[in-house]
This record gives sequence, C-alpha cells and structure tokens, in this order.
Amino acid sequence: QTTQQPTGARKNLLKMRLIVVLLVGVLTIVNGFQSTAVRRNTSKVQKNLKYLGKSSSSPLFMPTKTLAASTDGGDSKVVPDLPDWDPTNWTPKRLHNTAFFRFSAMLATIGVASYAIGSSPVKVSAKASATIHILAFATWFGSMAYTTFIGGITMFKNLPRKTFGKLQSKLFPIYFNLCAITILLQILTLNFLPTVVTKKATVALGVSLVMTVLNLFYLEPTSTKIMFERYALEETSGGKDTDKYKKLAANFGKFHGMSSLTNLIALCGAIAHGFYLATALVV
Repeated sequence: QTTQQPTGARKNLLKMRLIVVLLVGVLTIVNGFQSTAVRRNTSKVQKNLKYLGKSSSSPLFMPTKTLAASTDGGDSKVVPDLPDWDPTNWTPKRLHNTAFFRFSAMLATIGVASYAIGSSPVKVSAKASATIHILAFATWFGSMAYTTFIGGITMFKNLPRKTFGKLQSKLFPIYFNLCAITILLQILTLNFLPTVVTKKATVALGVSLVMTVLNLFYLEPTSTKIMFERYALEETSGGKDTDKYKKLAANFGKFHGMSSLTNLIALCGAIAHGFYLATALVV
C-alpha cells in the first residue's frame, strides 16, 4: 500500500500537468485565432462602416459632420470619423489583457483556495482537476444557453438580415471551438470525479462532442458558404428569381436545420451531464 500511493500521486500530478499544458495551449490558440481574424477583417470592417455611416441613425455609426449637425449645440458632441477606426487597436495593450495573465490568475485562485482548506499536494491535484471540470462545464453550458436562447434571438430581431448573417459567420466558429475545447477538458478530468458521475457522463459528453465537431467542421461552414452565395445572387438583377437561388435557399434551410438540431442534441447532453454532476452532490 505504501508503494501504491506514490505511484498514484505521480499519475495524478502527471494528469494535472497535461491538463495545465492543454489549457495554456487552448488560451494561446484562441487568443491568436481572434487576433488573426480581427486583422484579416480590418479592411472589410472599415468599408462596411462607410455604408453604416450612410444607412444608420445611431450616433455610433454617424460620421463627424452628420453627428454635429444632428445634435443640439452644433459641435458640442463630436466623435472621430469611424471609417478611420482601427478595430485592432481599441485599447493599448496591457499585461492584464494577455492570455498568460488570465491563465495565471485562474491557477492562482485554485492554489489559494486549496491552501485555505489545507489540502496536500496530491489532493490539490485531484481537486484542481475537478475544479477545471466544473468550470469547463459551466462555460460550456452557459455559452450554449446564451447563444441558443438569448444572443442569437436578440441579434436576429434587431439586426438587418445580412448584418446578422455576417456576424454569425464570425461568432459560430469561435462558439463551436469553445464548446469542443470545454467538452474535451471535461472528458480529460472525468477520472477525478465520483464513479456515479463518470460512468454515465462519458456517454453524454461523447455524444455532445461528436455533435459539436460535426457542426464545427461540416454543418456550420457549409451553411455559411451557402448563405454568402445567396447574398451574392441577391446583389445581381433578378438573382432571387433564378433556379440557382431557389436551390441555395433550400440547401441553406436543410443545413441550417441540421446544424440547429445537432446543437440542440449537444445542449441536451450538457443538461444530462449537469444532472449527473448534481447526483454526486445529493446524498
């Protein structure tokens, strides 16, 4: 028994290190992905802002002269001309805005909480992994619930159709990447949870991961591609009356429907996993 404990402790610490490395990699990749995406779309955003400045009544999208003429007091309220706005430089870079600082703060919080309850290093490893599991689940479920029932519906009701579609085409890849990463973190940390959770949760998480990956690599990109093809036809004279447009509309409805269904299945998997976690709390 004395020889088995160090071996188990080493295994737990090794798993913990692997999870830490994965978290660092995830934060680095997501941060780099977002920065690259913003840089690539800077010129497109600036062009779109010129259109928004002409079509929008919101002061946020009104050029300087238009805003000054429309407000009381003449030049009392003046904002910079938004076509010159650079979305890659909203605020100066600060240490607290880096992925490394945020990740360090998360680890430090776990360390302080473990120290407060006087846990040994081996127990800290297990409890830290369980904490990562709970936080990953909360992030996953919260993101799905907000995107499905609040964010998407609100944007659909309040944005022009094409603006909504273009915005979703940028949000969905990040959304499905986040879901896939948080599900993987939960699968990697399942062994640190009670047995009553791990047996059934493996199936729920596995199904959700398959649905999410299917959406990430096939259904969502295909739906987005068809959507932009429809937009291009709508810009041509009589484009909506062509057989090609009708076919694109039918295909978009099909793939969008399948994407919504797989997302719903993944959401049901999250609810099931939440129920399994709750059973471990009830004695």
